[in-house]
Amino acid sequence: MSTFYNKPTDVELAKHTPLLRLSSYMKMYGLKTDLLVKVDAFNPLNKDSFSKRAVIPNFDRVVLAIVEYAEKEGLIDKRHTVLIEPCFKSGVGLAWIIQRKGYKLILTVPDTMSKKHISLIQTLDAIVVMTPGDKGIEGAIEKAKQLKDEIPGAVTLEQFADKVPEIQKTGDIWEYACRNVSILVVSAGTDRVFQTQVNNLLAFLKERNPAIQVVSVESELNSDTPLEKPEYHVDMTITVKNEDVAETVEEIAITEGMIIDMLSGAVIYAATQISLLEENFEKTILIILPNTTERYISTTLL
Repeated sequence: MSTFYNKPTDVELAKHTPLLRLSSYMKMYGLKTDLLVKVDAFNPLNKDSFSKRAVIPNFDRVVLAIVEYAEKEGLIDKRHTVLIEPCFKSGVGLAWIIQRKGYKLILTVPDTMSKKHISLIQTLDAIVVMTPGDKGIEGAIEKAKQLKDEIPGAVTLEQFADKVPEIQKTGDIWEYACRNVSILVVSAGTDRVFQTQVNNLLAFLKERNPAIQVVSVESELNSDTPLEKPEYHVDMTITVKNEDVAETVEEIAITEGMIIDMLSGAVIYAATQISLLEENFEKTILIILPNTTERYISTTLL
């Protein structure tokens, strides 16, 4: 039975992105495992919020859980509260959630961020405050702290993040990963401001289902991040080469008719290698797909 929503931008859609079995791809390789992909690029903004450094994608789920917790506890209200956040690749999804919830949002953004991302953020009614690009993300964080101190009623999501039950942040990943899946495959790396929350989510999955294996995938696209990586609750890290990823992207397009980006290709390639191990035969593997191709068509990510 289909689930209906009131409008195409309903925030509840952030919690229920499609789960797809790669049937034709599995048949091509003769895989004896069940490969499922969580297509978070199918949420209303057509992207996960962690973008190219995604671990648990679709941070929209987490943002929504934090905002709704703060509302329930009476910590924020639409008349007096201004939300201020430093902007990473997650800025578009963050702006969407806040706009749909009816709050005023100020994002501090390094002036090196792409004009396309900034334009999308502004289209969603967020105020963008530019910071010097040579100061990077740290400069955006410092500016956000400054504005929070200067603007009456200003808050940051980080103030409430640790108080929100982890189950509220996982959306339907809880249902799939903890109850039906043996191995969860995710892309490695993320922006520092979200590291604690991401680590908590993985810890939450492990606590509820100790048998689940978490595989982190490194590729040449995300191995150069200058940010320190948190101690993710992973069992294995796999490093893949760009040429293998590019071949997987083509294979998925041919077998499944899906146009995915290189990072999505990386996690599928890694999951395929895991599937070929006899010890994993008959298991179900859940792959988190970070992005579609279109938002990166003018970049080297394609």
